[in-house]
Amino acid sequence: MQIEIKVEELRKKKIFVATPMYGGMCHGMYAKSCIDLATLCANYGVECRFFYIFNESLITRARNYLVDEFLRTEGFTHLMFIDSDIHFDPRDVLSLAALCDDDKPIIGGPYGKKCIAWEKIVQAVDSGIADKDPEELSKFVGDFVFNPVQGTQELKINEPVNVLEIGTGFMMVQRPVFDKWREAYPQFHYKPDHNRSEQFKGDRYIHAYFDTVIDNEQYMPMGSSNKSDRYLSEDYAFCQLARHIDIPIYLCPWMKLGHIGTYVFDGSMADLGRIDTSNPLAKSHQEQSQKLRAARIKVTEETEAIKKVENIEKVKGTRQERRKALRDKKKKKKH
Repeated sequence: MQIEIKVEELRKKKIFVATPMYGGMCHGMYAKSCIDLATLCANYGVECRFFYIFNESLITRARNYLVDEFLRTEGFTHLMFIDSDIHFDPRDVLSLAALCDDDKPIIGGPYGKKCIAWEKIVQAVDSGIADKDPEELSKFVGDFVFNPVQGTQELKINEPVNVLEIGTGFMMVQRPVFDKWREAYPQFHYKPDHNRSEQFKGDRYIHAYFDTVIDNEQYMPMGSSNKSDRYLSEDYAFCQLARHIDIPIYLCPWMKLGHIGTYVFDGSMADLGRIDTSNPLAKSHQEQSQKLRAARIKVTEETEAIKKVENIEKVKGTRQERRKALRDKKKKKKH
């Protein structure tokens, strides 16, 4: 999606990038993205500051410390959470800053969960998407960290979408959100333990914007529960409680983010033998699979062809209705 960004308006927004960095470690691709972001902001004259929490084992506490640091830093208008295992396009951060306003005060991008949805890989193979370039399959590996609003029928890729919840791995929040959230939920005010840092000595209160909770009436405050009995992560709980006080959550579906994890490269020589076409049994299985796949592709193509014809008929019908309406309008004018 192309977003028209007025540089003068963008310069009014000051971005506070906050990263909870477990063990003081980050991935190289995250570091490169941050350097690119700093360079981009400098080129456009946009103020951007980076702040990290090292060696905090509890992610909820780390996020609350980061928010408190942001709120105590005067002048910064937008908090940008970016996790240390996220690879991102720095232009997307500026896009979020341009979009994050009173109408879209919490907004972020989708990133994949650290798992592989093998059934989607099978669908991609069957559709022939990767016939020319097998590496295309890497685009179909998993699910995304967000949930749509119940009853959502379609999701438009090229515009921000109002959703139920998004992840803090790549989330921007406008400063006034925290003020409204804190006033609505005063019971989450707490005194943090002394962690031997300058600002957190255990002698003052901060607010728990981020905490895990079970989504039922017993644990969710003020009738905010959807009664799903889901165990909400700290980002999902923050979003749901925000929505309860009329703060909408938006997702930018067009953004492409990388979520870096680990993977075990297993398998065996025997497994490779199952796809070795010099093996008569493997060759027979492969030929059968190709026939089944060809049949599935044919059905898919026929279905798509039928849809195209139906769409053409709909367009024709719409045009005919418009022409008839114009003719009727002209007749009324004559009379």
